[in-house]
Amino acid sequence: MKKLSLFLLLLIGTFAYSQIYPITIYNFSTHNVNYRLVGTNDNTQPIDCQPIVEGYSAIPLTPSNSVSYNQYNTSHLGNPPIYEWNVISDAISIPSQVYNVSAGAVIPSIITHTTTWQSIDLKFDNGEFLQLGRDCGFVNSNQGGFSGSTPSNITATWNYIGTPGNGNVIVFIN
Repeated sequence: MKKLSLFLLLLIGTFAYSQIYPITIYNFSTHNVNYRLVGTNDNTQPIDCQPIVEGYSAIPLTPSNSVSYNQYNTSHLGNPPIYEWNVISDAISIPSQVYNVSAGAVIPSIITHTTTWQSIDLKFDNGEFLQLGRDCGFVNSNQGGFSGSTPSNITATWNYIGTPGNGNVIVFIN
């Protein structure tokens, strides 16, 4: 019984301190790509969607590579890493600030538990740009995919693997 109680306590602690929704980015293009990931609270009013969590890749994702992020707080371990997250949360009475997770800052669970991946901005080394994802104005839209292409025909698609509630999101760049 002691072992079971300890296991349950550890399990609850793990879930209480983790985002549930990972994102994986695959770069099948011939271009390096820098990106900005954005997470928001899909259950808020479309006016602000706060909290908003924004993180930029420290270096580009090179062709024929992929990266996964399970949590904001461990994003510095990815390759390419995201070292800092700008949290905008004044509208929900939490002071906005930048969290440098590579230096040990921890984004609080009140932020990580209420946000999911909303969008990604892609900037390619040829100067072209794409933005994919949900718009803040479409709260709980749970739409299954978004795509776009650049003038030089770099295309990108945001797809959910499984149901959006499972939070398995993959961005394909080809």
